[in-house]
Amino acid sequence: MVSTQPSYRSTGALWLGRLLGLGLILLAAVVAVVTVPELRSELAGEGTDGTLTVSSCEAHTKTRYGTHRRTTELKFSCTGTWTAQSGGATYKDVTVETSSRLENGAKIGVVQADDTFELPEDRAPGKDIAILAFCLSLLTFGIFCLLTGFGTRNGPGLAASWQRLPAQRVAGPALGGLFVIGALTALVCALVV
Repeated sequence: MVSTQPSYRSTGALWLGRLLGLGLILLAAVVAVVTVPELRSELAGEGTDGTLTVSSCEAHTKTRYGTHRRTTELKFSCTGTWTAQSGGATYKDVTVETSSRLENGAKIGVVQADDTFELPEDRAPGKDIAILAFCLSLLTFGIFCLLTGFGTRNGPGLAASWQRLPAQRVAGPALGGLFVIGALTALVCALVV
């Protein structure tokens, strides 16, 4: 039986795959750390309700790129003075994004949460849950890459990487299951909630 040692090129590819995995883990952690407080605030209903008296609105476009086409969405940035419903706090030059142009002097409900001002309908916890579920999938894929070196051009393929998992009978189904749960939850929350 002849055993071959991996070449320098494939060993380098393994380390690049592991570095990719570490980067994915760090990215998932950073995004989750930013998203969790916002989700907690939305679920608890935190924030101060108030009214924005519009002084001006400016139109701008947002371009979204899909798999086969590009769409452009017309949005408006409306600026004005925000006053808390309970009285007291007033802020000038508050800007919120709206889907339509509002007349000067129009009054709309706006929620202040920490240092941001949002329309009540923009405070959707489903988007944040989808982001956290995506982070779970990203984290599990990063762990897989870190453990196996998967993810680079000259590195091992998926089947070979799967065979390289330590405690394969436990780690494989656990990582695969968490990845699928995260991906499905992210998809459902993004489309339904």
